[in-house]
Amino acid sequence: MIIRKYLFDRLREFDWGYLGLAILLSSSGLLAIYSIEVQQDSSSGYFLRQSIWSVLGLVLFFGVYFLPRKVIHNLAYYAYGVGVVLLLIPIALKQGGTVSRWISIGSFGIQPSEFMKIFLLVALAKYFADHKRKLSTIKELMAPFAMTIGPTILVLLQPDLGTALVFLGIFIVVIFWAGIRPLYFFLLLTPIVSMIAAFQTVSFFVWMVLIIVILYFSNMPFWTKVFNFIINVALGGITNLLWALLKPYQQQRILSLIDSDSDPLGAGYQVSQSLTAFGSGGPFGKGFGEGTQTHLKFLPEQHTDFIMTVIGEEFGFLGVMIVITLFYFLIARLINHSYGSKYRFDSVILIGVAAVMVFHVFVNLAMIVGIMPVTGLPLPYISYGGSFMVTAMMMVGLSANMASVRRMTR
Repeated sequence: MIIRKYLFDRLREFDWGYLGLAILLSSSGLLAIYSIEVQQDSSSGYFLRQSIWSVLGLVLFFGVYFLPRKVIHNLAYYAYGVGVVLLLIPIALKQGGTVSRWISIGSFGIQPSEFMKIFLLVALAKYFADHKRKLSTIKELMAPFAMTIGPTILVLLQPDLGTALVFLGIFIVVIFWAGIRPLYFFLLLTPIVSMIAAFQTVSFFVWMVLIIVILYFSNMPFWTKVFNFIINVALGGITNLLWALLKPYQQQRILSLIDSDSDPLGAGYQVSQSLTAFGSGGPFGKGFGEGTQTHLKFLPEQHTDFIMTVIGEEFGFLGVMIVITLFYFLIARLINHSYGSKYRFDSVILIGVAAVMVFHVFVNLAMIVGIMPVTGLPLPYISYGGSFMVTAMMMVGLSANMASVRRMTR
C-alpha cells in the first residue's frame, strides 16, 4: 500500500516533457538508422538492436525516476567506486598490448566510460551538497578535481579522448555552478589555453602577458602567483612532447581540421563527404531512403558519428533544424529546472546533465561540418550505440527525478 501510494504520488509529479523529448529524439535516430539499412539492403541488425536498447533505456528511465532521491544521494560514492572498477577492467584485460573501451560478455558488450558520466556527476553533486563549499580557495577544489582526474586518466588509457574531455567538461561546469570565484575559474582554464597558444609563438607570448597582468592585480599571495605562472609556462613548453604522445590518428584529426587536404582519405575525407551530403539535401531533403551519399556508402560512420548528415541529406535543412530544436528544448528545460531547484544536490545534477548534452551536441555537430576535429563523440539519442543510449535515457530520467514538482521553488 505504501509503495503504491509512493508510485502514484511520483506519477502525479512527473514532468512528461523529459520523456516526450527523449522519445522524439530517439525516434529520429531510429528513423535514420532504418533508412541506412533499407538503402544498403543491410542485414547488420543495427535498427533492431538500437530499438531494443531504446526500450531498455526507457525502462531504466523510469527505474531511475522512481528511485528515491535519498537513495541516490546515499549511494553516490559507492556508485562512483563501482564505475572506477568498471573502467579498470578493460585495462586489466588488455590483449595484444591494446586496451579496449568495452567489457565483453559473449556477444554482449558495455562501455563503462558512458556509465561513469552518471556516476561522476552524482558523486560531485553529493560532495558539493554535503560540504556546502564556497570554493574560495584552491584547496577546496582538490577533492572534486581528484574525483574527476582519476576516471579521466583511465579513459585516456583506453584511449578515448572524447569521453575524457566530457569528464573535464562536467567538472568545469559543476564547479562554476557551485560558485567558484571568477579568478580561480580563470586560473583553472589557463593551462588549457596555454597549451593551445603554445602552437604559435606570438599567441603564446601575448597570452603570458595577459596572465601576468591578471595575476599582478589579484590579491593572491606572491608565491601563489609565481606558481601559477610557472605552471602555465611549463605546460606551454611541453606542448610538443604531449603532441608526440598522441596517437597518430589523433594528430591527423587535428591537422585535418586546419587543412582537410592533409588527410584526404581519412578525417578530411569524412568531413568532405559529410558536407557534400548536407549540401545535396537542400532545404527539404531528398526524401526518406533517397540519400545517395548513404546508398553508395560514400559517407563513413553513417550510423554513429555522422548520422546527422543522413538526416540532413534525406530531410534537408528543415529536418536538421527540427532535431536541433528538440535538443534546445531539452537543454533549456534542464538549465531552467537547475536554476529553479531548492536543493543543491538536485541543481548540480541537472546542470551536469545539461553540460553533457551541450558538449555532445556541440562537438558532434561541429565535427561533422569541419570546425572541430573528428573526436568520435556520438549524438545523444540519435547515434547508434547501446551503452550511450541507455545512459542518455538514464540521465534524463535522473533529471526528471530531480526536477519533480515538490523539489522546485514556487
